Amino acid sequence: MNGRRVRLAVLAPLTVSSLAWGAVTFSAPTAAAASPSCSVTSTNTPGNLQVSGRDFRPNKSVAVESANGSEGSVKADATGRFSLTVTGASGTVSAQQIGGPVVGCGTAAEGEQKNAREQFREGFRQGFATVRENCDKRERQRGFARVDENFERGFNAGADAAARRFC
Repeated sequence: MNGRRVRLAVLAPLTVSSLAWGAVTFSAPTAAAASPSCSVTSTNTPGNLQVSGRDFRPNKSVAVESANGSEGSVKADATGRFSLTVTGASGTVSAQQIGGPVVGCGTAAEGEQKNAREQFREGFRQGFATVRENCDKRERQRGFARVDENFERGFNAGADAAARRFC
């Protein structure tokens, strides 16, 4: 009988602790959902901005506003992303779903500045690659569309940098 008490004394705490650990493991909270965010960039059409967002509630409408007032609404896709082109936005641009927080996307001026930097970087990359391939070729490929002036400045800067390095 004495051996049975020893076995119970050893096994009982192990059983109770494993049951308690299981309850703790299953009741652990799940990871919190990411908070929604959005951004603005300008488009090739003057006066237009591209407003893009992510981590919004899927398949629900998102209202986009600027200092001018309501700019429109769009439905977030199944992953919680949306994209909307707005015309004539000014000041701060924001997005909101019904019952959700107001999310600041940026300002119209920031969108234009961001696009200018992207255009310059792309122009620099193409100009550098063109001259690196052939030192005599400093002309960008001309298309039918007017080239952004920031792209043009970037292309020339990239071509000059490649010429100094490779030619």
